Amino acid sequence: MFQLTDKYFKLIDYYKDMATNGYQRNDGIFINKTYGTAEPIKFKEQIKSLAGHFKCKTALDYGSGGSDLNVEEVSEGISFKDYVGLKKIYQFEPARNIKKNGKFDLVLSFDVLEHIFIADLPWVIDDIFSKANKCVLINVACYEAAALLPNGENAHITLRHPLWWLGQIECISTLHKNVAWGLFTSQDYNDPKFHGIRRMNETIVSKNFQN
Repeated sequence: MFQLTDKYFKLIDYYKDMATNGYQRNDGIFINKTYGTAEPIKFKEQIKSLAGHFKCKTALDYGSGGSDLNVEEVSEGISFKDYVGLKKIYQFEPARNIKKNGKFDLVLSFDVLEHIFIADLPWVIDDIFSKANKCVLINVACYEAAALLPNGENAHITLRHPLWWLGQIECISTLHKNVAWGLFTSQDYNDPKFHGIRRMNETIVSKNFQN
């Protein structure tokens, strides 16, 4: 239904280069360790509530970078996986040649979509939904990144208003009527906004799903 452009594969090549060789920031600082931060940890309470509500046991970290949520700790001796109540979290990171097929109860995609060329977003969003049995949770950054691509472009190449992202994801979600989904958008790194949990023809209301 959707097709990828050449830009998608070019960006993957850029991210492979950055993962291996590091990258330049817009302030002139060079970073050697690339995308090793486990962004979902910042949303651990919401993910815990969501996983419990939908009785999720498995998850896919779509765009996992260099992190592994099975071993990343939320506090000393407590892994993210155990804290949110999941049995196994799989990684998916094309820039590191980590791909995982199949279906998972929950698909997490944090700080990924803004790195995708705008014409490729329908394919990527559809791919995220197609891997979910029960629920999708997405966070999108709506501000410029500190990181620069090897060609000098800002790494957040698709910057749009939060409501634009809400509309894009809602449109694709209609192709996956049985999958619930939630969206966070961040216009500042420390100020995420939660847009609620939805499913086709249904808004799922719970006091547990809070920003």
